[in-house]
Formats: sequence, structure tokens, C-alpha cells
Amino acid sequence: MVRELFNVRSVAVIGASENPKKLGYTIVKNLVHYRFRGAIYPISLHAQTILGIKTYTHVEEVPRDIDLAVIAVPAAVVPEVLRQCVNKVIPLVIVISAGFKETGEQGACREQQLLEIIAGSNTRLLGPNCLGLIDAASSLNASFAANFPAYEPISFISQSGALGAAFLDWISANHLGIHYFISLGNKADLDENYFLERLYSDKLIACYLEDIKDGQQFLQIGQKYNCNRPVIVLKAGRSASAAEAIRSHTGVLAGGYPLTKAALQQYGYIVVETIGDLFHTLKAFAWQPLPTFNRVAIVSNAGGAAVVATDTLIEKGLELADLSLETQNVLRSASIHNPIDVAGDALSERYLQVMEAVLQEEDVSSLLVILTPQVMTEIEKTAAYIGGMKKYGKPILASFIGGTLVDKGLKLLDERKVPAYHFPETALNVLAAMTWYASYRQRTAYNLPTPALKSPYYEEHHAAVNELYQQARALGLNTLPQVSVDELTRRYHIAAPESYVCKQVDQAVLCVRASVGYPCVLKIVAPTLLHKSDIGAVITNIKDEVALREAYYQLEALIRERKIADAAICVQKYIEPGRQLIVGATRDANFGTILLFGSGGIYTELLGDVVRRVAPLERAEMLTMISETRIAPILEGMRGQKAVDIQRIIDVIKAVEYLMQDYDFIQSIDINPLLVSADSICAVDIKIFLNSAKNHTTDNMIEH
Repeated sequence: MVRELFNVRSVAVIGASENPKKLGYTIVKNLVHYRFRGAIYPISLHAQTILGIKTYTHVEEVPRDIDLAVIAVPAAVVPEVLRQCVNKVIPLVIVISAGFKETGEQGACREQQLLEIIAGSNTRLLGPNCLGLIDAASSLNASFAANFPAYEPISFISQSGALGAAFLDWISANHLGIHYFISLGNKADLDENYFLERLYSDKLIACYLEDIKDGQQFLQIGQKYNCNRPVIVLKAGRSASAAEAIRSHTGVLAGGYPLTKAALQQYGYIVVETIGDLFHTLKAFAWQPLPTFNRVAIVSNAGGAAVVATDTLIEKGLELADLSLETQNVLRSASIHNPIDVAGDALSERYLQVMEAVLQEEDVSSLLVILTPQVMTEIEKTAAYIGGMKKYGKPILASFIGGTLVDKGLKLLDERKVPAYHFPETALNVLAAMTWYASYRQRTAYNLPTPALKSPYYEEHHAAVNELYQQARALGLNTLPQVSVDELTRRYHIAAPESYVCKQVDQAVLCVRASVGYPCVLKIVAPTLLHKSDIGAVITNIKDEVALREAYYQLEALIRERKIADAAICVQKYIEPGRQLIVGATRDANFGTILLFGSGGIYTELLGDVVRRVAPLERAEMLTMISETRIAPILEGMRGQKAVDIQRIIDVIKAVEYLMQDYDFIQSIDINPLLVSADSICAVDIKIFLNSAKNHTTDNMIEH
């Protein structure tokens, strides 16, 4: 059971003090003040008793077993104290002390020493540099936090102790309780994955994380548990640069915070952007049922506020519910259309009548009630009526816009466990998160697939593909040459235009005459040349031999002028312009293989119309991936244009996934553009980047 995550019946506080200004005093005081039911052993070199409790000089002097030790001594002393805890066979040690890797190289060495001390022992470490641990179910406050909320099956995991302290204060002020508060600190040993795996029976978990220690394990835990209990994540570091290793379109677009957000959402984590969002969203999830679909009713005594709320609602992907004729007849005292304006003179009874009618409407999944403090407004009585609407079993959120006049109404709504906010935009952000999570749970029939060890193409082609890799490595290349790319993509059934690498202009002319035909394309290919269009290294729609020779000489001059190393000129069949897409994949150190799809062409990074998923994917999720882009409606056919065959796009995405799955020497694949039309698809430009590791073979399979 989650209540017995640690089963703490005795606590030693090492560095305990009788000085009220010391952390060692505060921790002992918190244990006593919040009535921890187990034994408390203060460890102090100076005091004989602390708060009336006998002290010990060293933890090994304590005559009984100890379940938890809290260390609050100077960082330089911590290793020796931790060694004593290991000798005492204490299962859990919390290191409150700072002065470790957060301080630089010397601190990092000291933190590594802590891991070496507990290696092979039965002792686990929380911290260092953390606020501590609270288990409200056991009345355990092993922290220096000032607040100790009542018990409720809600847990908070925080990488910031200061933010954790603020959270505990907010929880208490907002009529909420907590089960575990866990301050991770530097995460030298125990991390977010350890706790998420064990908090499976709490009804709600919130996390503040600055990094995710093992992204793939984090996702696996989400896959296992997130359909049963929501986890709200605030991930700091949105402004961090994307990983610098790959400069391709895919490498640029697949990294950083957008990747983290997409990966977490794919596995059911509710990702929020601000501290306010974290707190507001937690309140709604704690108090309200989930919506069953995305149709919302708005009831307001202010037309302007309702219009603004409607804009936000639509932007968040929600919809206004339709009202039946029966409901419209009941609403004669107000407007009969959603959003429903009860007018500025509405008393509480009018709000009540309208809410009763709307919540019985089948097309209404959730309700937002907006109130502004006008002369006639009965704020507290209206709040009481809103609280009574919970009997309908639908999520109800409120926005009381104003200041001191609405404060009592907001407090009353909190007491009735109706999430209430000053502004409707906040309420709708929260409602959108609830609706998204409800949709995720409804899609649990889609199970994230277990990857096959090999694709259907592997057995037939792996020896030849491995040879292509060995040839590239022998030449010291970090990308596959164009000839090898062409062969590899043919083997994996990715449609690409006929192309030939030519060493001189006459060879290009012969290739066009014999095979490619006019019109054709000439382009420079080189390991260091990633964005050809930027420097004019692609010449398209060449219609005759004169133009071909001219273009060839132009590219030769460009190679000399730019001093492009290992460059060659490739002649390629010209493909009629179509809708330009990008399909790519890259290996992320934390989350594994990332697939990318979106709008392609030379403006890919500028447009940013891409979506990301962690591989592997089933066909249903690939369809969802495509549908989330802005180009999706164009692919479906607009203004007389024929729709493209989406299955052909899915086949390309799957082939890219297979390549990444089969060959661990591939670091990144970049297909841009992938030209699609109603009856064709063609990967016009493909780059395959090699992993920097030296000794890869096709038999080294990637483990997901």
C-alpha cells in the first residue's frame, strides 16, 4: 500500500540542535509538534536533551532500529555521518544539507562520494540539498517546512524545496490536504521515477521538475499508471536551447522543451506551463469529476466576460454546447443561446434556475459560471447555489471577477470544493486540461506498442546496410553519402527520385539521356552541406542539355567559392511541386527515438508546424500525429484540391521508424521535403546522420 511507502516508525535527526535558529532544531520541533507517533532520536554533540527528548552523540549509539535518518550537518561532515547510517542499516536517509553538486566541481565530487558510500548497502538516499519529506498519513514531518496540511490522497514531488514550501502553504490556505510531500533536491539516488512508481494509489500527483533523470523510465511509468490517476507536471527550462549535436531540420525541431512536452503528453502526463497553472489545475482535479466530452456551457451576468471566455474556450479546443428547445424554453428569463447571459440584474435565483436547466442538458459536459459584482448581484448566495450543483456529477468551475467584493464568494466556493478563479481564462485553461486528460483515458484502448526487435526488412537487408555504414566510417564521414542513402531508402521502400552522383558534366548529360530525362534537378551533396537552398546549391526544372551544362558549371563554381569539402554534384529526376512535408527521426539521450512530422520546405523551422512522438507508434497514433498539424486540412483536400493518400505518408513515417529501430548507428534521419500529391509521394531530399560512437553494427539493437 502507498501508505507504507517507507513505514517509518522511528526517526533520527543528525545535527539536532537546541538553538531555535538552527535547522536541526526545526526538524525535531516539526516531528514533535505534528505528533509523529514513532520514536524520535536527536543526534547532537552538544545538547543533552532537545524539547525534552534524550539525545545521542552518534547514530550508532541508538539502542534500537532506526527507519529514517535526517542529516542536517555541514556538507563536509555528511559523508562520515552517512557511513554511520549505513553501518546502522538505516533504510532511508534524507540529506537536508546543501553544498554538493549545486555548488560546483568540489561539491559534485562530494555528492559522488555519498553514492559510493551507499553502494551495495540497504540504505537509500533522498537529497542532498532538499527540504525533506512529509507523510501526512503517518503524521511524519521530516522537513523544515512550516506547514503541515491535513491528510488527503494527493502527493507533490518537487525538485525545488522553496517552491515546495510555497505549495504546502497554498494547500493549507485552499482547503486541500496532502499525502506525501517529497523534496528531491539533487536526486543523487532517489528520483521522481522511484516515487511515481510507488504512489500508484494516490488519486492525484503533482510534480515540479527541472530535469527528468531517466526519461524512458518516466514514460514507462506513465504508460502503466496514468490512465488510473492523473499526474500534473510543471517542467522548468522551456527556454533552453535544443540539443546541439545535430543541425538538420529534424535535429533542431525535435529537441528541447517541445520534445519533452510532447513525450510526456503522449504518455498521459498533464503538462502545465506556470506555477499558477500547476496550483489551479490541481485544485480542479482534486475537487471535480472529469468531463465526459468537450462541450461546455457558460452562464454569466456579464456579456463582455462571456464573449472573452468564449474566445478562450474555442482557442483551447473546447466547444460551446448546443441547447435543446426544452432548455431554451426554461431560459426565457435569460438569453436562450450559449453563452447564456443572465443579465446584470440577475439575482441568485435566476442563476439557480439557469444552472439547473443547463446541467440537465445532455449536450453539456461541463459548466463555467461567471459572476461580476454588480449592484443587484447576490455574491455569497449565488456561490452557495453553485456549490449545490455538484449533485449533477458534471465538472463545474467558477470565475468571480473582481476584488474585495467577490472575496467572500470565492472563499465560500473553496469551502464547497468548487474551483473558483478571478478570471475565466484561468478556469478554461484548467477545464481544457481536464478534458484533454479525460480524452486520454478514453483512448486507453490504444495501448502503446512494444517494439519488435527487428523490422520486416531487417533479415533481408541488414548485411548490405551494415556494409554501407562501414564504408562511410572508413571515409571518416558523419553522414551517409548520397549513393548509400539512395540504396538504403530503396531497401526500406521509401519512394525517392532517380538520382546519380556525377564527377563531371558529361557524365551528368549521359545519366539524363539514359535514365533520368528532362526536366531534371542538379544539387550539391556534401557531408557538411545541410541546407542546400540557403546557398543556391539546388537548381530545379532544368529542361534541356544547354541548361544542364550551365547549371553544372554554376554548381562547380559554387563548390570552389565556398570551399565545400567532399562535395559532389547529383543529378535527379524533377518531381512536380506538391505539398511539402517533413518526416524525421532522431535519438534523444533521455527519451529514445523521436519521430517528427509536419510542414516541410525551406521555411520548416520558421513555420514550426511540426508534431513529435516517442517511437514506436501504432497507425492510429500516426494518424493523430498528422491531424495535429496545421497542414492537415490541406492534406485532406481544400478549395477543389484532391486529398492525398494519408496511408502513403504513414508508410514513410513507419519506414523511418524501422530504420531507427534496426540500426543503432543512425543518429538522425531528415526527409525534407517529402512531396505529396493526390496520387504520388516522393522523398526529394534525404539525409542520414551517423551516431558519433565508433563501434556500431547493425546487430546492436536499440532497447526501448
